[in-house]
Amino acid sequence: MNVVTIALESLAATTALGAAIGTSLHPGDRVLLSGDLGSGKTTLARAIGVALHAEPELTSPTFIYVAEHRGDLPIWHVDAYRLPVGTDALRAGVIDERQEQGVTLIEWPEHLGGLDGEEPGTLRVLLAAVEPDGARSATISGARPGLRAVLATTFGLSEGDRG
Repeated sequence: MNVVTIALESLAATTALGAAIGTSLHPGDRVLLSGDLGSGKTTLARAIGVALHAEPELTSPTFIYVAEHRGDLPIWHVDAYRLPVGTDALRAGVIDERQEQGVTLIEWPEHLGGLDGEEPGTLRVLLAAVEPDGARSATISGARPGLRAVLATTFGLSEGDRG
């Protein structure tokens, strides 16, 4: 498995990461967004939505669990924060067959059972605060070669950084 770690020192860097991810997605893909409260999961999801021309703009779906959006591809934005850890994703209705036609962004995927983060088409992003000034890091696994190349160019990664 290839793992890439990127420093996100600003909102612009997070937006650039979202743009790179958004333009690399294919129908049926899932993006699993993990990290502590306030680590930037919704900010990154919103930037992915902008890259996919989402309507309406993505916001936190915490109180509705799943929000559907139109865009270059249909987008399902899931926030599992309020679900008990181990909730079956299919039974809870946050995953269904329609999502094969678009992309699914899942915040707090660790609350859901039945998700295999190692499946093809699944991108895992772990966001972490690294500085009190708001700087963060993103550790990405499951990236296709095209996304890894864009990340290398956009963020100046060396071969050693790309795992």
